[in-house]
Amino acid sequence: MHRRSIAVLLAGLLVAPGAIAAEPAAVPPADLEKQVLEIIQRHPEVVYNALRAYQSQAVRAQRRAEWQRQLENPVKVDLQGAPTLGPADAALTLVEFSDFQCPYCSRAQSTVKALLEKYKGRIRLVYLHLPLPVHSQAKAAALAAFAAGEQGKFFAYHDRLFALGEQLVPESFEQIARELNLDVARFNRDRESPQALARLEADLAQARRLELDATPSFVLNGIVLKGALPIEEFEEAIKLLQSKSG
Repeated sequence: MHRRSIAVLLAGLLVAPGAIAAEPAAVPPADLEKQVLEIIQRHPEVVYNALRAYQSQAVRAQRRAEWQRQLENPVKVDLQGAPTLGPADAALTLVEFSDFQCPYCSRAQSTVKALLEKYKGRIRLVYLHLPLPVHSQAKAAALAAFAAGEQGKFFAYHDRLFALGEQLVPESFEQIARELNLDVARFNRDRESPQALARLEADLAQARRLELDATPSFVLNGIVLKGALPIEEFEEAIKLLQSKSG
């Protein structure tokens, strides 16, 4: 960025406390530019923080504009056969596209659980698989979770997988099955079955259709939220949804 452009940008910002004193008298433009450039030299972190704040605000504004468009044309996800946690008639449906070896997905679990607790009885979670090729055990983990679900233990298995995350190894899958008292022989048959692969391929097809290529990605009542976002982002989306329905 040109030095004059930076000066103009920072002239309208509050700089670090104590950096300059407020003066009621008007300052000639040339002197103002000189003062601002001196501040930049003494406090480069001011520029960095100002640009980061500006970029963050721009991203948030773009995200909210997209949410407004999606309110008018909600994103549709086929939930048939997918693992679900929470009441079927919940006002809020949070669909999670996730990868059991993705560190960002693991980080997002605390936010998901906080949402399920805060909106208990009013929200349901639906899990769809989006294993990324860069994670060596992600596909196998998805198939194993499907097999656990065939014995009614999908989310218990899901929690154990996320607890291991990047430390998952091929031996982990049977070990978790035993810890959850699953029928291991049936578990192994189910995770290698055509039904397991079909479930995975169906989830991947939906992700491609929705142009979701990163994890975690969420669809909340037709609104898309991408990444391990803080709970405040989800709450803002919920308020937006409630304002429309109310």
